[in-house]
Amino acid sequence: MASILEVNTFEAVPSLTDISLQSSEVNHISEEIIEGVTVLGVQKTEFTLYSIIWYTYLVVTFCFFFRFIRNLLRIIKLTRQHHSCIGNLKLVETKDHKNASSFFNYLFVNSESLNDEQYSKSVIQHELVHSNELHTLDVIFIELLLCLFWFNPFIWLYKKAMIQNHEFIADSQTVESGIDLEDYSQTIIKSGHKEYRVPLTSGFNFIQIKNRIIMLHQSKSTVLKRTFKMTSVVLLFACIFVFSCTYKDINNNPLIVVIDAAHGGHDTGNSIEKDVVLEISNVLASLSDKKVKIIQTRSHDEFLTLKERAEFVNTKNPDLFLSLHCNASKNNSVGGIEAYYDSKREHNEMSLTYAEILVEHQLDHFSNRGVKTGDFYLLKNTTTIPGVLLELGFLTNENDRKVLTDKEQQVEIAKSIYDALLEIRDAQ
Repeated sequence: MASILEVNTFEAVPSLTDISLQSSEVNHISEEIIEGVTVLGVQKTEFTLYSIIWYTYLVVTFCFFFRFIRNLLRIIKLTRQHHSCIGNLKLVETKDHKNASSFFNYLFVNSESLNDEQYSKSVIQHELVHSNELHTLDVIFIELLLCLFWFNPFIWLYKKAMIQNHEFIADSQTVESGIDLEDYSQTIIKSGHKEYRVPLTSGFNFIQIKNRIIMLHQSKSTVLKRTFKMTSVVLLFACIFVFSCTYKDINNNPLIVVIDAAHGGHDTGNSIEKDVVLEISNVLASLSDKKVKIIQTRSHDEFLTLKERAEFVNTKNPDLFLSLHCNASKNNSVGGIEAYYDSKREHNEMSLTYAEILVEHQLDHFSNRGVKTGDFYLLKNTTTIPGVLLELGFLTNENDRKVLTDKEQQVEIAKSIYDALLEIRDAQ
């Protein structure tokens, strides 16, 4: 560790040959090399849970849109049939449909039903209200919403309430036009068994008979009550629409982390330290994604001075600087993971929190030596961001060395660091 300290010796490290820190002529690693790092044996999942949900949504949404277009074309086909005019209504007689329904000013009704004078009179007046109130626009609008937000149960409930309200309005105005209330009620009862109606239309017998009879015979509400109810419905729909179509990740931005694999080149560090931390750093870089963006100071065996590393980190302006090391001691029984932070830095409290999270996620691999303060060059000279120096076990300890030199364990260590970075991102 002598190469990263400003002091000459450190009691926990055996005496090492003085290493000359000559200015390197090697250029900084390019972004192309950093971004193109690949590590054999590490594969990213091609299909995530998010992508499966997204593709499922697209397929179901397409099916709903297909159904909508099919129904619309079916109605257009019906409107091209021969029709007669009754006031503003264009009456289209059919033989396939047993009930009456309307689409704008088109009324589709079974030819046999028109033989019943009481029924035809009530139906025509009822559907005329639908046409004048432009209820078809509401039906089309809610159907389009269902195509996009089919997964929201409130949209389905709102559709049912909206159509029911349409029928109540049409029933009320039909009776007010002069049609006898009792005769009209009997017409509703007689048409109750006819359940089919053309999609995207307003139907005479669409809703429950009991509800319509009750509404016809109850006392009329005041203008104030009706206004309050309509306002409540509008506000409820607005809330449903906003909460249904608005999805916002609390933290959309990735956590940008500069990973510094310590030593390199002629600076080996403790035994094989430079190689171990480089392997772990490369695995971490392969895990870089939209949530955690990993930037490396080095991706291969090269020597960089401490000054060059600090300048590189400061130019990237990351959310966190993490320096990876392996420890050593004269006492071979000493082992475990420990982290260091600079208590005199601007972001010292944040650095302490991040260090504790990083250590906690490595306890499946190493014993815990805790978080300590350290007077390290890189931590002191990257003062604008939180910084942590992580000692990934002791190469002089037999158990730690087995973990650190095993390729599979190196991958697991990198994944544990990535999980810690995810927790740090969520904690911001």
